[in-house]
Amino acid sequence: MEVAFDSALGLSATLERVGFEMGVAQLSRGTLHGVVRLGGSKQLPVLSIQTNQDLVLHGNRRPGVLPFTLNISDQQPVVRGEETHQGSLHGFHAGLSDVFFQLPAGAHIQAALVSQTRFEELATATGDHQTLDVIHRSNSANLHPQRFKEISALIQAQLMGGGQDDLVEVAALEALSPHHLQGTASGDLGVRAGLMKDLIAWGFENTGQAITLDDLCTTIFASRSAIVHHCRQTFGTGPMALLKQIRLSQVHHALSSPEVQHAIGSYTVQAIASHHGFQSRNHFARDYRNQFGESPSATLQRASAPGISVQSVSVAQSPQMAMALR
Repeated sequence: MEVAFDSALGLSATLERVGFEMGVAQLSRGTLHGVVRLGGSKQLPVLSIQTNQDLVLHGNRRPGVLPFTLNISDQQPVVRGEETHQGSLHGFHAGLSDVFFQLPAGAHIQAALVSQTRFEELATATGDHQTLDVIHRSNSANLHPQRFKEISALIQAQLMGGGQDDLVEVAALEALSPHHLQGTASGDLGVRAGLMKDLIAWGFENTGQAITLDDLCTTIFASRSAIVHHCRQTFGTGPMALLKQIRLSQVHHALSSPEVQHAIGSYTVQAIASHHGFQSRNHFARDYRNQFGESPSATLQRASAPGISVQSVSVAQSPQMAMALR
């Protein structure tokens, strides 16, 4: 199945329908167009995400699942504060419980969701204990080009039709053998990445609250200079602007979705903006237009027009895949 999204929270809502709790915010300016594709089998589902804008994603990992994720475009994701390399596999650390990564505009990632139990049983059965060590101490791996090509082709085939379950698992096992690796990254958060993760988490958890930089420093226990410096290094903008982008993403989704408007009890541009902490009508309208390339009233009007919203497509139309991904 395939679901298009035109807002950051549209992607978040789509991921939630298939069992992933993840906050998403749009970092770059412009109209967002993206696609989520789901395929594979109940035993080994595959998830694909494409985006034309820079996105940041933060949330919780699904226990018992190893997401073997690769990028098939020239735009490399930033995983847990570390830039990934062409031909890398990432996201598979068996001991991590959270997700924190950035997708640049033009990125196209695919993730094979492998059962951790099945993968560990396969490694044990083949006597490949070194690969078990890799998934328990690493989150990213630079693969031999031929290994990357093989596993990429298998995951793509699994996405399109399934039937490659065992082959994908064996290919992942072979690709992560220390004899074939060209480097790994642990997934441990450095000082900068840890601070930015805390900042993003606060933003997602407090989408209706504006905050001053001094209060933010007290809240996440960091100095003004550290927050500003690391935020500009990581996201290319200041912390106040970043938090505003998260709240603007919330407003954009609410304006685009009558269901969200009903849930929060706000149906006008002013009421929705106020609900998310925007008090100045003129400043809000300017910031919104700069971020999304249209006025908030235009977004609201389009959502109210007859037709089928991209967010109306539901995984309920494919119950077998919904059950596989949960």
